[in-house]
Amino acid sequence: MPAIANGLARRFRLTSVMLLVAASVGCSQLTSTAPEPVVTSTAIAASTVATEGLRPLELTDIMKFREISQRKLSDNQLWLVYTAEPDFGDSSGYVVNLQSGQQISVERGDKGQLNVDGSFALFRQQAPLLAREQAADKKARDALPQNAVLVNTATGASQLIANIDRFAFTGDGQYALLLERKSDAKATSQLLQALHLASGDLQTLAEVTDFSVAEKSGLVAYISQQQTADDDKGNDKPAQQQLQVWDSATATSYTAVEYAEHKLQQLQFNPDGDQLVVMAGPAKATLAETNQAEAAQQLWLWSLENKQAKQLDTSRPGWLLSEHATPRWSKDGKRLFIGHRPDLGSKPAKVEPPQTEAELYSIERLLADRRLQVWHGNDERINSQQKAEYKQALKRTAAAVIWLETLDMVLLSNDVEEQLLVTEHSEAQLISSGKPHLAQMSWNGRLHDIWHVNLRTGQRQQVFSANRSHERAHLSPSGRYVIYLQQDQYQLFDSVSGSTQPLAPDAPVSWVDEQNDRPMAAASYGVAGWLADESAVLVYDRFDIWALGLTGSVQKLTAGRSAQEQYRLQKIDEALALNPASPQLLRMYNEANKQYGFARLNLNDDLTSNVTVLLQGEKRYDFVEALDEFSPDQPHYLFTEQSFRQFPDLWLASADFSERQQLTELNPQQKEFIWGDSHLIEWTGATGEPLQGVLLTPDGYDASKPYPVVVYYYEKFSQRLHHFNQMKVNHRPNFPYYLGQDYLVFLPDIHFRPAAPGPSATESLVPGLQKLIDMGVADPKAIGLHGHSWSGYQTAFVVTETDMFAAAVSGAPVANMTSAYSGIRWQTGLARQFQYETGQSRIGQSMYENLQPYIDNSPVFFADKINTPMLIQFGDDDGAVPWEQGIEYYLALRRLGKEVVMLHYEGEPHHLQRYANKLDYSIKMREFFDHYLKGAPAPEWWTEGMPYQQYEK
Repeated sequence: MPAIANGLARRFRLTSVMLLVAASVGCSQLTSTAPEPVVTSTAIAASTVATEGLRPLELTDIMKFREISQRKLSDNQLWLVYTAEPDFGDSSGYVVNLQSGQQISVERGDKGQLNVDGSFALFRQQAPLLAREQAADKKARDALPQNAVLVNTATGASQLIANIDRFAFTGDGQYALLLERKSDAKATSQLLQALHLASGDLQTLAEVTDFSVAEKSGLVAYISQQQTADDDKGNDKPAQQQLQVWDSATATSYTAVEYAEHKLQQLQFNPDGDQLVVMAGPAKATLAETNQAEAAQQLWLWSLENKQAKQLDTSRPGWLLSEHATPRWSKDGKRLFIGHRPDLGSKPAKVEPPQTEAELYSIERLLADRRLQVWHGNDERINSQQKAEYKQALKRTAAAVIWLETLDMVLLSNDVEEQLLVTEHSEAQLISSGKPHLAQMSWNGRLHDIWHVNLRTGQRQQVFSANRSHERAHLSPSGRYVIYLQQDQYQLFDSVSGSTQPLAPDAPVSWVDEQNDRPMAAASYGVAGWLADESAVLVYDRFDIWALGLTGSVQKLTAGRSAQEQYRLQKIDEALALNPASPQLLRMYNEANKQYGFARLNLNDDLTSNVTVLLQGEKRYDFVEALDEFSPDQPHYLFTEQSFRQFPDLWLASADFSERQQLTELNPQQKEFIWGDSHLIEWTGATGEPLQGVLLTPDGYDASKPYPVVVYYYEKFSQRLHHFNQMKVNHRPNFPYYLGQDYLVFLPDIHFRPAAPGPSATESLVPGLQKLIDMGVADPKAIGLHGHSWSGYQTAFVVTETDMFAAAVSGAPVANMTSAYSGIRWQTGLARQFQYETGQSRIGQSMYENLQPYIDNSPVFFADKINTPMLIQFGDDDGAVPWEQGIEYYLALRRLGKEVVMLHYEGEPHHLQRYANKLDYSIKMREFFDHYLKGAPAPEWWTEGMPYQQYEK
């Protein structure tokens, strides 16, 4: 028998029911403060839901379930627009009055916008999906009508405005700007009109290439153009463009930039709406004529005060201002961030056809047509990563800031590899750079350095080096201090002294993930934020919030650990710091019973605190937005609540959550279908680890009989106890859909041991399912296993160690770690080595340091042990897992005479995108499980296969 990782014997080769020690199982208890530990039972009670009149979900029913997207509030926070978007079908737009709850719907509406006081809303209205599906090609689809719908929210009256490409309201809320669709595909401009909302008067502004509206005024900027006369050879000359600003409040127009042969772009108003910047550079035709590698931009500043734009000095020797860095205003309007790129000069001269016999045999000319890529051992990025990032690399810029009061430019970076982490800090910013660590990214994952940069002088100081990229740094409100975690300890950097010192080095708690099971440094739980006076910073441990004083004090602000209650600060605004005098909203999550909630944290001057639970229960609650303008008396919150039965609609709550109002009801049709209940299951893994999982049982569940079970998993899934299942047709089994077909669905947690990801899955799954068998809920002869990607790998491995599963579906699995180790993630171009040495695959050493665990954890080497019918799914454009891994697994099983089919979807990435393919896979997945778990006839594709098909591109 082959050796197993860490000497583990293949103890799980099963042919009959196993008796394993397991923890008791039970129901969670609701409490408003510290929940008691879960009390378990050995049985699941029969369902009390009558199924008469209910029907099981069909795939076409799943398609019609809708989700909330494109949500926006009016400035006074009295009105809300959102899009109700189905998985497949026509969207609907909605306007909601948050005070009355009244809703107005717009058929086929999306991309909703509101004017400042919510008196009017605009939606895009597409052609019906039926018409789009009937269109012969993209050109025909693009020719279908697209309109705008204007809604008067006071009266509910709507007005259709035909042939609109996009729209916007002026910042003062008096006008709607309407951009007509192009007259034909070759048109370079579109008609811009302004609709006065009160009177309905419509006026034409210009034919434009772009427009922008100020957020807090009635100003509208647009770029108009006119075609110039042909040159003396009859060739078209580049069009001339000008920038105009229209003050809708006074009906006054200003010419900000005169007509010239350049391209204007990147219109950006300042937050107050009285200043505007625009970039100007050579047009595409001019760039081609001059053979420039990249268009150097000018930056022009216009103000309502001066009326005429002036060019800002952004010159930087050897560099050019880049159009790829959108100018970004600070919210106080005092700073403007821009980006430069190195000036690459002219493009290489184009190789002309040979004119003579000698030129025909020119080696230089012939070599110009070569197609060569060089993979050098010392490359910072391997060639595939360079290719994947090529277009992105052409847009990387080095940051600079312009101070608007003086128009002085301060250079912040000299390297396009550096990333300025822009915040609203006025004196300093942080810069992240992974450049020194690029080469080791292939095996060690992403590392970065952090620099502190002074915005007034450009002076830089290194804060840390070679930290994991997920470990960020956090500027204090003044920009003086930086807190960060490195080597499990918080550090405080002082930019004034340049010194670094540990912060709370003797704190009796771990700041990093106590449950980390990957072969890399554990991630920190995170920083909640600074206090406004910089006396302390709030940080998290696994459960609680702590205040770390800059003078060395340590104060725990919550008491969640004993009850396994996790507290996290909910940020409700964009403030740089926390005001300790104001109550702080907290999110709650209980690791033991999976309850969610909200609480209030009150801080005293001495940082003592008290916590009041506002809302908690057997649901999941998620904060959406704070409404400070909604009520003069107290803030209100938008939030969602959900459970396995309850879709996460939007709710409105008072500050203490004592008053709650449901605002939306996206899926009233759910009451027509068989759904189900979720139950928390507990057991002990084969290595003694306590584990949890979620068992889903259908409406009408009969506790007296065992059921077929579909297992779906990844790493940890017990947190889904109170989650509504996303209603989409995709690569996953839809849970309510399977419940309606009289299945149970099991979502177990997996505990991973070092260097043994495959056996770990078996050690967790088999005892968990044995628990269900012992409880009498699972039919031991009808258990199906489904996994995708990482759990696709686990599925492919688990069946080498156990015959417990009647059928298994493995989507996009790694089958052979020895070949996958040096494979490529083609979407990013990264080598896969880091995944094994430091990441999810959890081996912890290179294949050259220790080959054995790569073999021991590769299912392809133990394919002869598999007796489970296997359905493999792969897309041949998978950018995460090389699809050849699926071929290796398929060929091994085929050679050994095992029952196997691989579904190969052409042109598909890691997760199926083409709707027909998602639908096909969902159908075949259920037919496969129905056959092996319920005794249904085998589908023809399983018994007979299907010959190669040639599809049209």
